[in-house]
Amino acid sequence: MKKLIIFDLDGTLLNTIEDIRECLNIALSKYGFPVLSKEETLKRLGFGAKKLVELAVPSDDKQLIEKVFNDYVPLQAKSDNSKTVLYDGLDGVLKELKASGYMLAVVSNKPDSVTQIVCKQKLEKYGFDFITGNRPELFNPKPDKSCVEYCLNSLGIKKEEAVYVGDSEVDVKTFISAGLDGVGVTWGFRPKQILVDAGCTCFADTASELLDKILKF
Repeated sequence: MKKLIIFDLDGTLLNTIEDIRECLNIALSKYGFPVLSKEETLKRLGFGAKKLVELAVPSDDKQLIEKVFNDYVPLQAKSDNSKTVLYDGLDGVLKELKASGYMLAVVSNKPDSVTQIVCKQKLEKYGFDFITGNRPELFNPKPDKSCVEYCLNSLGIKKEEAVYVGDSEVDVKTFISAGLDGVGVTWGFRPKQILVDAGCTCFADTASELLDKILKF
């Protein structure tokens, strides 16, 4: 039996796209850049806030990118995340996993300050044992395995005792490089084929299917 389930956040547990897009577009508009549609925002997500801004700003000016980034992160931190929701069926899955004795963790590429806030707002009742966003002073962001290894070491869990759940090619590359069993969920921010191309072989199309796959590891 596995002991720990590590979840990606955006596109896996929470549908955060509209709150992310709103904050990003406010920051872009301040500097006269065009705003992004939902689809355009989705294409740029998954690699962390800094990369999101780099891909959203139609300029190579590093100082300008930094200004937009420095506006975007505080906007995210102050957001009430009113448009962010838990994906269908995951309420029951998280409760069942916790009741069955599993430890639960979130490893996100969001800035850690933002990750802690949104998880407190939306996930506090589920009793997650470990939550981290991007903390460059301690580890590298996904797909580098060091962020997952930091989680495992913090909880005293071996990689053989953990399952990683995510929705993007970044997540697939992360659990493969870290040597973890993983499940790719298909309700998130990437089409299934992108996960297949990244090397994912285990998928869940619904929350109940995800629970079934986890319990069978």
